[in-house]
Amino acid sequence: MGDGVAPELVRRSVAMILAQARQGAVTAIAMGALFGFIYVPAAGWALYLAWYLPFLAVMLARQPYFQRIVARDGETPRVLHRIAVVAAFTGWLAPVSVPIFAPYLDIADVGVLTIITVGWGSVAVAVLAVQPRIYAAYLTACFATVYLAWVRHAGTVELLMIGISMLLGGRMMVKLGQAVWVQLRDTVAAGEQNASLVAQLREALQRQQDAQHSRSRFLGAASHDLRQPVQALLFLSDIFRKSRDPARRDAMAQQIVRTSESIDSMFRHLVDFAQIDAGTMKAVLQDVRIDQLVASAASGFAEKCAARGLAFRVEMPPACTVVADPVLLERMLRNFLDNAFKYSLRGEIALRVQVADGRAVLTVSDEGVGMDEKDVAQACNAFFRGRSASVAEAEGIGLGLAISRHMADLMRCRLELDSTPARGTRVSLWLDVAQEESALLETGLDDAGSAPLAGCLVAVVENDKLARDAVVAWLEEAGARVAAGGTLQELERVLHEAGVAPDLVLVDFRLADITGVEAIDALRERHGPQLPAVVISGEADILERGLPFPVLQKPVTPDRLLEALRAALPAQWTGGGEDSRSRMLMPARARA
Repeated sequence: MGDGVAPELVRRSVAMILAQARQGAVTAIAMGALFGFIYVPAAGWALYLAWYLPFLAVMLARQPYFQRIVARDGETPRVLHRIAVVAAFTGWLAPVSVPIFAPYLDIADVGVLTIITVGWGSVAVAVLAVQPRIYAAYLTACFATVYLAWVRHAGTVELLMIGISMLLGGRMMVKLGQAVWVQLRDTVAAGEQNASLVAQLREALQRQQDAQHSRSRFLGAASHDLRQPVQALLFLSDIFRKSRDPARRDAMAQQIVRTSESIDSMFRHLVDFAQIDAGTMKAVLQDVRIDQLVASAASGFAEKCAARGLAFRVEMPPACTVVADPVLLERMLRNFLDNAFKYSLRGEIALRVQVADGRAVLTVSDEGVGMDEKDVAQACNAFFRGRSASVAEAEGIGLGLAISRHMADLMRCRLELDSTPARGTRVSLWLDVAQEESALLETGLDDAGSAPLAGCLVAVVENDKLARDAVVAWLEEAGARVAAGGTLQELERVLHEAGVAPDLVLVDFRLADITGVEAIDALRERHGPQLPAVVISGEADILERGLPFPVLQKPVTPDRLLEALRAALPAQWTGGGEDSRSRMLMPARARA
């Protein structure tokens, strides 16, 4: 057994040989005493005691010796080998007595001693099987020693037969020793495999329990924290409905908007966290125009800050293209801005993009309540809300930074958080700059006043009545004409009765009998292949499906919806001017 043997096998082998050697010593001492009934009558007490007393002393001393070397050197292959060698040598001292006393014995006594020695050798397999080679050497020594006793008492033929018998019997005993060793090795291997399986099962059970605990905490946090703004929304709506004071109604309307935005933020975080927990959130890295993404993520944020008395500033290079997932990056940036807004009671929020050494650093900093070192260390843990949350009376469920950290890991970019109590927080994200930056495209939405979609006919297919009524009311408020239906057939009937064709289609992805993509294909077949379309959906993975249309994931803010609709419309709807406005007011069929 070399040094490369499994530690568990060595440990079991040492334990086995120590236990069997203890029993073997007792058996050897008893057997030596029984030899006295043969040796003393033939050779006398003096010769017998000259052999037996040293033999007895060795047998009594070897077990304490074994225990001492194990305690000193441990259960190692080298210690195991030494114990086996000593056990074999001391065990051989019993058969050594046979040729010593053979001159005083007759052939019958030698035959009895030979039978006892063979039995002694076979029993020794219990002690030395853990070292098969040493056991084979021990049997060879024992049988050779006894064979010497027969030289005086047997003839040539008898010696030949005894020698062959010993060879055959010894070979069988060696095979038995090897079989015992293999069985021990396989038993230990099976035990280790079972222990490994048990450990894996325990680990899997622990993971399952942790996941269950996480889900319970997830549901508990979601249930508790979503109830708060919903409760506020119920009271604010009731006040708004009953109040007759325009100023009071305007104040309640602003609070309703802020509360709705809070619910929207919580909902998005919960959906993102559910995707992370299920392992379905993926990153698709591509070249992203950071200036365009920042403009989209920060849309309406300056006005939001101004309403609270906060300043908002954006600093970035004229053009920069980075490698990132545009969907995840925009969500992260919105999370950073939302946190900066919630935890700022005064001062300025700044969004900066700096480029150096092939890296773009996106930083959102504020002058808010800040965090101490202990809270900073846990800020990216799910559902953690530090002391600063109560100071700022910030709403939320403590998922924004945890989700952002996971998204940063998916995009293989570095995320850092620095904060000082009462001085503010800075969140920085390092992104790789694309190898070949795209040329800067000057884009932007012009201010179309209070009716940015004036004259545009928008066809809406939404099977949820509440959602359909809300988006129809908003589109009409934006100046659009609307044809809406809960199904494609209902929409087509409305369009047919009005005798018009839509300028743009806004369709939910999951309809009663078909998908939004199929609805768009049907409308384009009827009204022309260039009919602009925007898909809106609450599907968790809708952004990863690669649909050939602009896609928005519910819930969608009015600013984002307006931006998507205007981006999808032909240039004539964004060119402005009296001529274009007169064309907008014309029925679509007349323009065609």
